[in-house]
Order: sequence, then C-alpha cells, then structure tokens
Amino acid sequence: MEMHKVNTHKRHVFRDRGFRGLNPARICRPTQPTTNKKPSQPQPPHLAGPRGNQNQTKPPPVPPCRFTSSSHFTPLAAKAAAAASSGDHGAVTTTASIVTTPHFAALAPPSVPVHVAELRCPGGHEDFSLLPDDASSSSSAPATFFAAAEAALAPALASALRAHQGRPLAVVSDAVLYWAPRVARECGGVPHVTFHTIGAFAAAAMVAVHLHRRPEVLLPDPFVVPGGFPRSVKLRRAHVNEEALAHLPLFRAAEAESFAVAFNTFSAIEADFASYYQNNLAGRPKKVFLVGPTRSATVVSPGEVTGGEERDPILQWLDGRPAGSVVYVCFGSTCSFGESQLGELGAGLRASGRPFLWVIPSHGGGAMAGEEERASSHGMVVAGRWAPQAEILGHGAVGGFVTHCGWNSAMEAVANGVPVATWPLRAEQFVNEAFLVDVLRVGVRVREEEDLVEEEGVVVPAGAVARAVGRLMGSGGGQGEEEVEVEVAARRARARELGAAARAAVAEGGSSCGDWARLVEELEALHGSKSDDAPM
Repeated sequence: MEMHKVNTHKRHVFRDRGFRGLNPARICRPTQPTTNKKPSQPQPPHLAGPRGNQNQTKPPPVPPCRFTSSSHFTPLAAKAAAAASSGDHGAVTTTASIVTTPHFAALAPPSVPVHVAELRCPGGHEDFSLLPDDASSSSSAPATFFAAAEAALAPALASALRAHQGRPLAVVSDAVLYWAPRVARECGGVPHVTFHTIGAFAAAAMVAVHLHRRPEVLLPDPFVVPGGFPRSVKLRRAHVNEEALAHLPLFRAAEAESFAVAFNTFSAIEADFASYYQNNLAGRPKKVFLVGPTRSATVVSPGEVTGGEERDPILQWLDGRPAGSVVYVCFGSTCSFGESQLGELGAGLRASGRPFLWVIPSHGGGAMAGEEERASSHGMVVAGRWAPQAEILGHGAVGGFVTHCGWNSAMEAVANGVPVATWPLRAEQFVNEAFLVDVLRVGVRVREEEDLVEEEGVVVPAGAVARAVGRLMGSGGGQGEEEVEVEVAARRARARELGAAARAAVAEGGSSCGDWARLVEELEALHGSKSDDAPM
C-alpha cells in the first residue's frame, strides 16, 4: 500500500502480538529478534533500528500485540508491512516491529523486522487451531485465557518497551488485549492504538446489544439491533456471543484509554457503523480510523493472477477452468467439522454440478482421503495445507465463495469482488453473515433456518449445500430458474462494485490510505510534543 508521505523522517511502529491459545500459564521469556523467520542471537525483544535513510532520525517503532490465531495475526502483520512501506512511492520511512512467538513469526511478511518473544504454552499450543477440542470448547476457556495472558504478556510487553532505545511512536494491539493500553501508559506514556480484527458493523452491533438490552427481558427471536443502529438489522438470540459480551466492559474501558481505534475495513462499506461506534456508544474512543482492507487481501485484482515457475498447483488447476465457474470452499484455520458433516458437505458440492475448490487447512482425518478421490471428477480437494486465498479469490475462474464469515475471509471476498454463501460457525461470524447478506447484499445463507451448527447433532445436509451453491452460482437454466439467474447477476455486479471500492480505498489518495496517513501524522505530532529521552 502506497501511503502519502508524512515527512522525510523515519518513524517506528511497535506491534506486540498477544496470544490466543485458550490454556493457562503462559511463561513468557523474551528472546531473540528474527529476520526472515530465523532466530539469531538472544537479546530482549527490543525494536529494530530505523530503516530507509540512515542519516535521519525520528521516533522508533510501533509494536503490534495480538490475540493468538492466524486470523488475528495476519491483518496486524499486514499493517506492520504497510507501516514499513509508507512514504512517497513506497519509500520506507517507518520501521515496524512485531513481538510474537516463533510459530507466528513464520507467518509475518518477510519485509517486516520480526522480534520474537518466546512463550512456553502448555503442549506447545500457541495457536487456537492447535488446541485439543476439549480445551478450546471449554466454557471457562476465555476467562482462563484472559487472566493467563495478562499475567504472562503484560510484563513481557513492559520489558520490551523499557529495553527499547527511544520512545516508540505507539503501541498497536489487538482489541481483546485490554491490558496493553495500561502497560503503554506505565512505560513512559507511549500512545496506544486499538486494532480491531473484526469489522465496525460487528463491533458496533455487539456493543449496541450489550448497552441497550434489558437483562431481565428476553430478546425477541429474531430481534432488531437496538440503540438507533444505522440500519434495521435482525439477529437471532442464539447468535449473540454471550462470552464476548461479558468481556466487553474490559475492552471498552481499554479503548477509552487508547489514543485511537483502527478497523480493518474501509469507509465505502462501514463509514456509518464506524461513526455510530465512535459517537453513540458509552466509553467511546476519541478517534476511529478505517485502514483496510489489508494489503494481503488486495494483493491481486480479479483476473490478474500471474504465472511463474513456482506457481501453486491450486492456481494451475484454476487456470484450466472457465471464468466465474468455480465455487471456492474454505472455513478458515480454526473451524472444523466432524466426519458426518464433511461427508454431507462433499456430497452437496458434487450434487451442485459446479466445479469446486475445497480447502481444509487442518487435516480432515480419514474422511478427507475419500473426499479427495470422490472429488476428482468434480473438483479439487486440498487438505492439510495452507492455500493462497487472496490469489484464489482474485482468480478469474472463481465465481463464488462458501465461507465461515470470519472477517479476514469476508474482507478478502469483498476486496476481490466475489459473492459468498455464508456458513458461520462461532463468535461474531453470525453478525458478519447479516452484514454480508442483508447490508452489502453480496451473499446467500447456506442455512436459511439459521440453526446453530455448533450444537451437538446439528448437520447441514447435502441438499442444503447444493441449493445454496445453486443460489450463489446459478444453476444453468431450468424451470423457474430465471429469477435465480437475475439474482445471481445482480449479486455479482454488486460484488464487483465493492471490489473496485476496496481497491480504490487502499490506492494512493484513497480513504483508507488517507486514514492511515492521518493516524501516523497525529502520532508523530504527539510524539514531537514529548521528549525521546523521557524515562520508560
């Protein structure tokens, strides 16, 4: 992302990554910084020295802190890369650093200096996706995590800040790390920026429900989001994340202490909801910046995926498919199904008659071996490995995306102009579904009855999958299908419009580019009013 040049001085952005494995007792030991994902000699997790013009000096970095899963790490790492490429024509004028574990350091952009603060997690579970099912699904897991994370990570962040030479420009942290603003304040009053890895719509809707519902009165089912919400949107009671609502007071108090709040979104789709979030909710932050989609979501424009000697086999397979014909299926890195649901999903995809690309980053057990064989004449099944999702969605052969509605996936679909079939599984994904289907009008629901897949014994049958794919992609004619084809065409046109708006937002002079530049400008102005020599 090319940014407007703020000035010719270097600035350093320090991003500390928190940890989301839902198990107690993280023992945090700061160790070595790394470049290109390999550890070097041990030292405290201080921030890298300035990059770019070595003759100029300016504030050191902003560290990002995050909640541990790749879905929370990726957008913050992408913003670190953006910070490191700010300036005229992409000239590097900012040093961005990440404090994380070796597991997540491997996911960071190679252009960003990575500083590893090593955590010893029980069983080595740094990532939520690596946790046993019984640990991640425990009702006490969130509370256990938040207490353990604060005890282990707050001292580590404080140590990193105090070991750093010079005052960082700011600390940028994942929104759930409610203790990070306090640590930044105690370490010499370093400004803090809260970074949301969810959208402004979901954040505003959840806080509106929390503040405006009456605990003694049961919400209707469905209910309209209360509190003068910018749009009349209906949600189901079962889709309200009570665990998240219970922790909202902590998160909101932290935001009130922050200098600013940033969202991984852009104004063309969420300006009204960001404004509502800022101006109409208790404990509102002073400033809200919309700085998305991240560069990783818009790495290519639709139809412009390039070839090469090391071209991914997935992209090679897509090369041989007609434009807009393939439905892409992926449920993220932490969502998983039992064998019965995997079987129904595979049968539904085959019954749809559409070529499909089904990616399962985690292993699917014995069921997936059979699916790979059965899919050979219908599509491609990729199990147990990562896939280049942004490039897949940017490929001209892809005409639709069956998604769990995680915000990163939602933004990648929007940024690449791809309509979606929504199949949310947990957390705010159900709220994201309402945004994609009812507000943006680029999606169809897989489960029209909107029952909760997480409930034991609930299985979405193959017929429902096939029908959703038909509504998403079109069924190729037939009696009574003219209306479906009209809806498909309208949805695709709308998705293309939003994709163009997303790319414009992150282009030079775009809304998100401007918001990011203004945020850095304000932080630099604030930094200039403080002494770099102040004790940390």
